[in-house]
Amino acid sequence: MNKIKNVLKSPNINKSIKTVIALGGDGIGPTVVDATVLILEGMKLDGLEIKSMPCGESAIASHGSAFPPETKDAVDNSDAVLFGATEESAIQVIAYLRWGLSNVANIRPIKYFKGAHTVLKPEYLDGLDYVFVRENTEGMYAATGKEGKLRTLARKGLISNRDLEKWTKDAIYAMRVVSPPATDRIGKIACELCVKRQKEGIGKGLLQIVCKPNVLRSQDGLFLTRIKQIAETEYPKLEVETYNVDDFASRLIRFPNYHDTIVIPNMMGDILSDEAAEIVGGLGFAGSGVYGPKISYFEPCHGSAPDIAGKKIANPIATILSAAMMLDYLGFENESKKLMKAIGNTVAGGLELEKNWKTLSRDIVPSSYRKEGKFGSTNDVAEKVLEEYKKL
Repeated sequence: MNKIKNVLKSPNINKSIKTVIALGGDGIGPTVVDATVLILEGMKLDGLEIKSMPCGESAIASHGSAFPPETKDAVDNSDAVLFGATEESAIQVIAYLRWGLSNVANIRPIKYFKGAHTVLKPEYLDGLDYVFVRENTEGMYAATGKEGKLRTLARKGLISNRDLEKWTKDAIYAMRVVSPPATDRIGKIACELCVKRQKEGIGKGLLQIVCKPNVLRSQDGLFLTRIKQIAETEYPKLEVETYNVDDFASRLIRFPNYHDTIVIPNMMGDILSDEAAEIVGGLGFAGSGVYGPKISYFEPCHGSAPDIAGKKIANPIATILSAAMMLDYLGFENESKKLMKAIGNTVAGGLELEKNWKTLSRDIVPSSYRKEGKFGSTNDVAEKVLEEYKKL
């Protein structure tokens, strides 16, 4: 457990050269990953090596597999992975990165950068900087592929015939799994991150436990009780608050800049972190790191977005934010902070749109600019971030 608790840093942090495998994948994945690699290479960091490898549907065409053996070997011998997105036919890639490498904690920061176009008034978002710590292996997603007919449970005596009559024999069930070990694990990781954020002056030492214990009394009761106990006994200086997920969903909008470190079950975290991303400008600002004891991976939350694939207009900020998390994980803490400042300085161009629209992505500018085609390409934005980084 102690080993898994401190997954926020690479186990190979003392290596002189850290190897990152870049997996663009499908849709807009290659576009945003290539743009981010352009920045990372332009930063000229001693001790960082980046290698791009094939995966996804394009790899099926070129290598006969969505996840070729040489790509898997490269991942297994790396220190971190920068991942874009894959389509459903290449699900084995993300399955290996998540479950094959035991990456248990999906950490999704939510931060408002001044200049970003949002549906809320900017004055309500001032100082907004919090993070979701999403359990990544259990919940509803643990039993993917294990759905089935309800009548099977009736034959096994797990539900009554009266239940079967009420729901009908064609009803479908799905499993939801919450275990003590995984709950303790994500609880400790959340507490560690909460402490880290407070030390860095980002957070306020507030751990927010979010689930649905008023309905899922046993499962989410376990989740809430165990994490609360861990926080109170092992991290007594932290303040702890507990919420029902539906109430918390409204509070994300009602009190947008209040939150700190949010620990939450898998599917609930997936949904609420997407909601929160819209508050700060959309999924183009939603980066993430998925952490475990071996090789963590870092990815944008937006998926492959096939409707804009190949157009070179995707916002690379989410992937660049993910890369900043990756740099911190690998021990390049100062460089990570500088990259975050460079992102902020780039997005701040939105405060003077007419002057800066050429280096702002489509989802940063308002709709009137989008209609006129007044926004920058993916690489325009990336090059501006690199330019701002070099000024620091």
